[in-house]
Order: sequence, then C-alpha cells, then structure tokens
Amino acid sequence: IMKFDATGKMVKSFGGGMINYSHGLHVDKDNNIWVSDGRAMNNGKGHTVMKFNQDGKLLMTLGKPGIAGSGPDTFSEPSDILVAPNGDIFVADGHGGPQGNNRIVKFDKDGKYIKEWGKKGWGPGEFDVPHNLAMDSAGRLFVGDRSNNRIQVFDQDGKFLLEIGRASCRE
Repeated sequence: IMKFDATGKMVKSFGGGMINYSHGLHVDKDNNIWVSDGRAMNNGKGHTVMKFNQDGKLLMTLGKPGIAGSGPDTFSEPSDILVAPNGDIFVADGHGGPQGNNRIVKFDKDGKYIKEWGKKGWGPGEFDVPHNLAMDSAGRLFVGDRSNNRIQVFDQDGKFLLEIGRASCRE
C-alpha cells in the first residue's frame, strides 16, 4: 500500500510481502485501511481481507490465509470490502475463479460472522462476480454485479431492494 502527497511524492508504504493480489481497498470512518487479497499462490497468503491502521500495523485478518473456501471463516477471491457507519463489515466474495462464491458476507465490527447471501445466477440476489461495494446515506448496500452488467441494491440484512441496469440476454 502506497500513499502519495499532492505532488506525487510517496510519503508512506506498507504491506510489502504480505499481499499476493491486492484487489479491494476501503478506508473506514476511523481511517483504518482495509485490503482484500484476492488470490493464493501456494505461499500461505491470499483469500483474505486485512485491516491496517494508518501506520501499517495489521489489526485484523478475515479468512484463512492461502485457503479458499465457502464457509463463514473462508473466502474465495474476495473482491471488495465496505465498513458501514456502525462498524459492520461487508465483503464481496468471489472474483470469478473456478471456486468463486458469488456472495456477500457480513461480519460485525469485531470480525464475527453474521450472515451471507447470494449464489451464482442472474436473478435478484444472485451474482456473477460481485465486484464492488458502496453504501448510500440511507444505508443501502450497492453491489456491482460485474458479469451480469448491473448494480443490485440491498438493505444491510441482505433483502433485495432493486436493480440498476440489466444483464445481457443469456441462453
């Protein structure tokens, strides 16, 4: 992770050697930096979400480094992270590899698993590469459903609210 000032000069760097494939990046309201490591490379790293403070100290790891899975304590190619104002953590899990989970996983502020929703598909609440996460001021969770060419909107409990855009026709 590299931080640059307004002139382009690098002022801070951390995380070297800790991450295989940094994919998602999120800064929470307390200025902690969250990074998803979306791939394993047979080196005991990857398939995790890490929380760092501004000095680069690792504060939390979600997932089991280097181990892909679909359980409450594992990911398979996590793409993005979002921390809600109340501290709940949302992870878009499944970048599209052969083991992609196509789900959203929710944790509390301490990293305790709460719930998950989604599976591979094209219907409401189904995903084909959940890729990006955003939240509006009303607390609605927006999920960029990459290969379905749409954004799905949910409440924070996973209830489908609406779709923006539409997936291309499929046979």
